[in-house]
Amino acid sequence: MPSQSTSRVMTSAVRILLQRGSLLIVLLAGGVVWTSCDLASAGSTAILNADSAEPPTVRHRFEYAADDATGAGQVAVQSTVQSSDLDAILSRNGFSRRDVVDARVDSVRVERVSAPSLRDVELFLGRDGPRVAGVQFSPEGRSTIVDNTRRTVTRAVQNGAEVLDGRFGLESSEDGVVRARVYYRLEVEGV
Repeated sequence: MPSQSTSRVMTSAVRILLQRGSLLIVLLAGGVVWTSCDLASAGSTAILNADSAEPPTVRHRFEYAADDATGAGQVAVQSTVQSSDLDAILSRNGFSRRDVVDARVDSVRVERVSAPSLRDVELFLGRDGPRVAGVQFSPEGRSTIVDNTRRTVTRAVQNGAEVLDGRFGLESSEDGVVRARVYYRLEVEGV
């Protein structure tokens, strides 16, 4: 039979263990609540970019005739979309334009298919929209990538802008075909 002093020591030890155990449980529970709040806020948005299963990349084509050029060797032309547009890409990813909270153009690849006199290109997302690329061509260069443009185009994307407005500078007036591939980074909410 344990002595009275041994019983008191065991009772004190159990009491201390229960107090510390309760404190530990409270701390663990608080940590779980804190983490789940953080995860919930981080999990409410998703990023769609070149690494996504359905990347937000849109291909455009510009075609112009020699008659379209002004006396200063300038031609303005709107693109036609030659791939899935942003609405289709967002839909396949389970979103729509109203879910977009941030939109940027990560890079643009511009290729002159048959535009030997093309000197420079400026591209804008939509009519009077934000500028997404500016390119200077060398006489022998066929394509160029405008990296690190990181242009914010959130409002234009939310408002439905799709086509590119192109302003081309020509060495001489002749027909031309130019392609552009726009790589977007979209942050969407509603996950």
